[in-house]
Amino acid sequence: MIRRDNEEELIFRGNQYARAINQYQRKFANASPRDLDVLIEQRMLRKKFRDPLSPDKDGAFQLLYVNTQSPGSRGAGAGSATGSTLGTTPSGGISGVASKNTGESLRVFNGKTHYNEWQFVGMQQSATPGAGAGAGGRGGVGGPGAGGRGAGSQRGDARGPMDGLGPSRGGPPQPRGRGPF
Repeated sequence: MIRRDNEEELIFRGNQYARAINQYQRKFANASPRDLDVLIEQRMLRKKFRDPLSPDKDGAFQLLYVNTQSPGSRGAGAGSATGSTLGTTPSGGISGVASKNTGESLRVFNGKTHYNEWQFVGMQQSATPGAGAGAGGRGGVGGPGAGGRGAGSQRGDARGPMDGLGPSRGGPPQPRGRGPF
């Protein structure tokens, strides 16, 4: 029972980090936070949560970065949510968190059966700034209901890449906001 409760708490705390990172990315044009302290300073996260299943005394979560760069290479590519491992240097900001515990879980979470595979990632990064969530996606910069941000919404309206502030194909400026939802 205690382990199941700790798994539930891990999911709750991981989702708090993902929500805060998502909020940061919406506020700062899809940029990722440089560290967890900025999420607290911006009042997007109440405090640094401890991983309830962490094997370390500090209880810190494993940070996932937008990019990792191996010595002598140019990086893993935009949009990869990869933890910092030996021989790599994190770059591009934090995209999410994961547990450091490598043990097998009691439950299956997003198809994963080991705690360190449970990734809690904010908004998925796009290789093209303002490209949106893609087909069938929700939210995200430029996605449905985003108020005209990015390269136009998925609804096929005439809003352009200027954050809904002016006409792109004629017509009046679109108001800023959250869209019809």
